[in-house]
Amino acid sequence: MARKLRVFLALMLLWPTAGCWDRIEIEERGFVVGTALDAAEEGQIKLTFQIVVPTQMKGSSGQKSEGGSPFINLSSTASSVFKAARKMSNEISRSPYLAHNQVIIISEALAGTEHIGDVLDLFVRDPENRRASNIMVAEGEASKILEIHSKIETLPVQYIRSTQENKDKSESITPPTNMGELHHFLLSKSSYALPRVSITQDDRVSTSGAAVFNGENYRFMGFLDNDETTGRNMMQGTVKTASLELVVHGKQLVYEVREFNRIIRVHLDDRGLPEFDVEISVRGNIGEAELEESEIVRELNGEIKRKAEERIKEITMDVIQKAQNDYKSDFLGFWKKCQEQEYETWNRYKDDWDRGQNIFSQCKIHVHADARVRTIGTITGTE
Repeated sequence: MARKLRVFLALMLLWPTAGCWDRIEIEERGFVVGTALDAAEEGQIKLTFQIVVPTQMKGSSGQKSEGGSPFINLSSTASSVFKAARKMSNEISRSPYLAHNQVIIISEALAGTEHIGDVLDLFVRDPENRRASNIMVAEGEASKILEIHSKIETLPVQYIRSTQENKDKSESITPPTNMGELHHFLLSKSSYALPRVSITQDDRVSTSGAAVFNGENYRFMGFLDNDETTGRNMMQGTVKTASLELVVHGKQLVYEVREFNRIIRVHLDDRGLPEFDVEISVRGNIGEAELEESEIVRELNGEIKRKAEERIKEITMDVIQKAQNDYKSDFLGFWKKCQEQEYETWNRYKDDWDRGQNIFSQCKIHVHADARVRTIGTITGTE
């Protein structure tokens, strides 16, 4: 009995030493900070990793080491993302490590031909990958986005992330969607929109716009332009600020939204279908104007108010029409309001909401806008 006890204690003492058997030293890891996925020939997938070169990153002095780039972009092509990643591991000295992956960019060509859930399956399953990684859809080739340099940021991925974080300063940037949120969309089979990323003519990154996906078949429907994305953000209630270009008395004027509020009310119409009233109220200033001093009159306030309300209705109704008629997909989230306020009705129509009979496309949606103007006039004479 004593001998068995000694053996047991010896095993217990040896157990903690087995905890690091699969440890990989930090110097042996290839830290992936960004990923791009493109469609390749013969139905294959091109995987690109942006990997940090630690010795070329900025040190404590704030200066970058001389002699090389702070990152490298490595690509591999295979029949699946998993095989492409394994193939890449065979060709580089440091195995890719995804725990610091910040952005996953999917090309529009790949999104249009492959089920996005299948494409991203590896990143959902891999415990190394961050569920906080942001998902974006590239207009054009995704790997090209990871090549755009910025004089301000050290890494292209930092440039992309920082630009997208300007959503509070721009009404046409779609709020970030991370891997966890996308996984929820896929499981619930609800339609959704992902941020769009593109390269401008002067080789800069633009993160305005959105990519729309249908929830039933996971199909990529197309992109939203800047105004349509602004309208979607207004429908979602995510707008923090906005600039509306107006023409008042034949002169250009910019109305700057400083306060935004959106309420959606649901009731049933005479057909028994949900009918939505969207109430949008904004408060703002004149951001820029070509007004003459003689036009500094209080009556101008009413004209600016009317023009701003018309512009809000125009922007929002355009994206509603696109959702109901062109894409036939409720990426605006009206289904949530129906579920919250008319639960029995939602249960009746949920299987045919934006599929089957497509009840969503038959619903009446009304937009009501109320705009207030805080200041009017010119910089030399303001009321």
